Amino acid sequence: FDIVTSVGNYSNARMSMPSLQLEFRYNPGCMIAFLRRIIRHRVHAVEGDQIAWAWYMRDAVHIYICRDSVL
Repeated sequence: FDIVTSVGNYSNARMSMPSLQLEFRYNPGCMIAFLRRIIRHRVHAVEGDQIAWAWYMRDAVHIYICRDSVL
């Protein structure tokens, strides 16, 4: 999954996920985690300054976390 954080000086931002028919407020400080490879998303234009900070998790991390053996 990926985690996207929004920061800046703006208001009334929205993130939509059309395939799930969902829409979220995406104001400063908001964090949303989702499966980027499966779920398409869109952030609507806003007035003001906005930065989206994204963390992309590699498949190798998922494989390591979901392994069958226990340390």
